[in-house]
Amino acid sequence: MRSDVGASLMIIGASLAVVGYIEPGLIPLMVLGLSAFIIGLLVQWDEGAMEQTIINLSSAAWDNVSALVESAGLANSGVYLPSNMANGEPMVLIPSTPVGNLRNIRVIGKPLATYRAGLTGLLLASPGSRVALTCRDSLTSDLESSLRNCLTRQFPLARVRVEGPRLIDVYGGSTVKAIFGSAIASAVAAIVAEVLNRPFIIQEESRSGGALLIRLRGVG
Repeated sequence: MRSDVGASLMIIGASLAVVGYIEPGLIPLMVLGLSAFIIGLLVQWDEGAMEQTIINLSSAAWDNVSALVESAGLANSGVYLPSNMANGEPMVLIPSTPVGNLRNIRVIGKPLATYRAGLTGLLLASPGSRVALTCRDSLTSDLESSLRNCLTRQFPLARVRVEGPRLIDVYGGSTVKAIFGSAIASAVAAIVAEVLNRPFIIQEESRSGGALLIRLRGVG
C-alpha cells in the first residue's frame, strides 16, 4: 500500500507542478505539486530503505541456519507441515533423505523430529511458517480466500495470483533459499499446508512477467 501511495503522490504532484508552471497565476498550485511530489518520493525511499535494512539485519540469522543445515549434511527441500503435525505450530521439516511420503512424525525435542522408520530431520520455522501462524484466525476451508486474506490484507506481500510479489530474496544469498523457497513461496506453501491439512513441498517457482508461479507438490 505504501508503494502505491508513494507512486500516486509523485504522479499527482508532478502533474500539479507542471500545470501550475504553465498556467499564469497558479504558482501556489505549482508549490503544492512540488510538495506532493517530494512527499511521495520520501514515502518510496523510506519503504525501500526499511526493507533493505531488515534484510541486512536478518542475514546473520540466515547465515547461521545455513551453517547448521550444511554441517548436518541436510540439503533436501523442506516439507511444509500443518500445525497438527508439528505440535500445534506450522513448521518446516528438513529431512535427512528425500521423502515421497511422511508417516509417524514425532517431535523429539526441537529442532529434531523423527519420521518414516525412525529417520531424523530438523524441524524449523520459516518466513512462511510465521505468516501462516499470524494469519491462523483468518484461514478458512477456502484456499483462495485464505491466501488473499493473508497475503494481501494482513501481510502486504502480493496481489494474489501471485502478482506484484515483494521480498523475494530475504536470505542474503545463503543456501537456505534452496530449502525454504523464496519468502513468497514459503508463505504460500505454509498457508496451503495449513488449509488443506497435509504436507507440501515447493517443487518449482518461476517468474512470468510481474507474476510469480509457484508449483507445490503434496507429500503422501
